[in-house]
Parts: sequence; C-alpha cells; structure tokens
Amino acid sequence: MDKTRIAVLGAGFMGGTHARAYRQRDDVEIAAIYTRGGGGARGQDLADELDSTFVDDLDRILGDDSIEAVDICLPTPAHRATVEAALAAGKHVMLEKPLAMTAEDGGALVSAWEATDRVFMVAHVLRFWPEYVELHRLIDRGGLGRPISISAARRQPFPEWSSLFKSADQTGGAIFDMLIHDYDAMNWLLGSPRSVTANGIRNSRSGGLDQAQVLVEYEDATGIADGGMLQPESYPFTSRFEVLCEHGAIEHHFQAGGRSFEVGEPTNRLTIYREDGDPEVLTVEQGDAYANEVGYFIECIQAGVSADRATPRDALIALQVGLAAKHAAETGERVAIS
Repeated sequence: MDKTRIAVLGAGFMGGTHARAYRQRDDVEIAAIYTRGGGGARGQDLADELDSTFVDDLDRILGDDSIEAVDICLPTPAHRATVEAALAAGKHVMLEKPLAMTAEDGGALVSAWEATDRVFMVAHVLRFWPEYVELHRLIDRGGLGRPISISAARRQPFPEWSSLFKSADQTGGAIFDMLIHDYDAMNWLLGSPRSVTANGIRNSRSGGLDQAQVLVEYEDATGIADGGMLQPESYPFTSRFEVLCEHGAIEHHFQAGGRSFEVGEPTNRLTIYREDGDPEVLTVEQGDAYANEVGYFIECIQAGVSADRATPRDALIALQVGLAAKHAAETGERVAIS
C-alpha cells in the first residue's frame, strides 16, 4: 500500500491531536514534526512518540518532494504565510481553524487555493463530529421541515493547554476563536449569514472578549451562539446545539467529565422532537471526529478530488461572522456581512 507522507507543523495540543489521528491510519506516514522557535523539545517528544522525525527547518519540509501534504497547527497569525508557502510548494494542506485573523488574509488564502489543484481543508471539526453529521443528515431528509432557529452554547473554564489563550491578539478571544465552531455549524445548516449583533465580557487574563452572546441573522432564520471560557474551574466543558424546524426540533447536548472536552466519561445525547409522539434519543455510531476529519482529507488526496466539506470558502464565511461579532460587541453596532 502506498502511504501518503505528511508533515505536521506544530506540536501543541491540536498538533498532537491531529498527529495521533494520522497515526491511526495504515495509509499515512508522518514524515516530520515541525515546531517554531522554542518548541523544539515538545516537537522532539511528539516525533519520538510517533516514530517520526523532528525538523526545525520549514524550508526543508516544503522542499522535500516526497512529502505530499502538511497539517498546519501553528498560531493563527502565522496561517497566511505558512499556507501560501505550502501551496506554492505543491503541498496539500489541512489547516487548524480559524482560517486567519483578518478578512484580508482569509480572502488571500481562498484565492491562493483557487489558483491550485491542491486539496485544502480547514479543520472545522464539527462537520465531522458524529452527532452534528447525523443532525445535518436528518434535517436534509426534510421530514422536520426547514430549520428556522438555532441556539448554540459552548462553555468551559479558561484553557490551560496553551499559553496563547492569554494573548487575545494571537487568538481573537473566545468570541472569535472558540465560538467560531458554532458560527460554522450554523452556517452549514442555515446558509449565508446576513448580519450580526453581539455583546461580550472582556477578560483581564487575555484582554479579549472571552464571554459573549452573538445573534446571527440569515435570510429566513436566526442563530444565536452563547458562551466562552470564563466558567469556574469546577465547570465541565459543555456544548449544546438546538435546532428548531418548521415541524419539529433536534437537540445535541455534550458535557465532558471534566474541564476539557476529552476528559472523563461524557454525556453525549442527540434527541429528536417530532410533532407527534414522545422525544426520541437517537443512537449514533461513535467515532473520533478528528480521525474522521483527517481521514476525509487523506481520502480526498488519494482519490485526487477536492474536498466538499470544511472548505476554505466555508471557513472564510465563519471568519467573517467571527470578525463581525467582535466589531459588533465592541461598538454596539449591527454589522452587515456581504
């Protein structure tokens, strides 16, 4: 079996998560682990764990024609330059969300991708999370009618797994970097957003808006995302996604066994409410959403086809909602999205 050779750029929490997901596949070889600056020890540890090679020279990776793809889990301000260099070198790209920090950079990355024949995905993992996939499939089937309102919540204590969260200029704050999961999930179901209003609470630890309520208007529906990372230390990571349709509703409730989503035994329930009969808790085939995500990326590369989920265009729209939410919360204005 020919293996797709990939380099993982970044060895923090998400870089390690993606790398371990690739390691599960027999058709992938992790050719290199790369970190910038002072991350060499962490990069070497991850490379040793995965029987890979630590490399601290990005040009060496991009110049190696045997490496077909890169998975970029570097800080968001580094996304544009790294993706542009990778695409110019002929690599396929998986990029950790968000796409970029600015609309200009996001638009430039979409243009760079459109000028190539490379597979380029942005890791909006809810599009591969089993319950969200099933929820989307059920609504697409049409029995519940058109979705007309979504209420999403995402809450956790202040993250410990990366020091970047202490610098909102590096992440955009929870209103941007965290709730962007829900903006993208709402867009997936409701289409193109039209405008945003928001409010938020600034966190002295980060300087960012780390608790927010964001109302997104669509052509014939609305969505609200509420949450952030100001919960007390004892609060378990919790997310909810409730969709009201013309003839029923669907609710997904996830609560981890501890302060982070991967900790402990979770509550993970998908319930459908029809016009007639009792609520039905659905059985959903479980699977690692990150493994599903990277697996789809590898399968697209091997089949020579473009990805039609978690595309850069999808990610650009989520980015636009996140930027509009920040502006709306800071100014009190209703922000239109073109």
